[in-house]
Amino acid sequence: MHFELLGPMMQVETLAVGSRIREIARLRKVYGRGRWRKRKGIAKVRLSDGSLHAAEIRWYEATGLGRKEFKIKRLFWVLTRRKLNRAASRLVICVDNKGYRVSLEKRKIYVAVRDALALKHGQIRVIDESREDYLYPKSLFLPITVSASLRKAILKAA
Repeated sequence: MHFELLGPMMQVETLAVGSRIREIARLRKVYGRGRWRKRKGIAKVRLSDGSLHAAEIRWYEATGLGRKEFKIKRLFWVLTRRKLNRAASRLVICVDNKGYRVSLEKRKIYVAVRDALALKHGQIRVIDESREDYLYPKSLFLPITVSASLRKAILKAA
């Protein structure tokens, strides 16, 4: 985890259970069988640059296996749901998935959505395997440049 949870998780909700989790097969392969749940909550966090924020956190959890892969969905002042602007997006390749083995695959191309606040704090907003955008450390990705036709095909498939 590239951020520190400060204090208790509040307003915890279960988003999906078992087969309703898109990544259930990979969760079981990586961490083992269990009663898996995808959950969310609000917590105070310290980002890698030392800044403190209230954030919506999502994670996977199974009885006996614990909580896995905490991810920041959004910082509180970015809570409004916005339409992803594909034109303002860029392509990145995952070079490290430490701590996020279910959510990210090494050597895979992802769409990164521009988020100035996240970049200011060393984070990057990426559409991951769950097909949702989350904040990840910038150090896990490298930007890539591709031809216009390939870029168009990748963005259409994403």
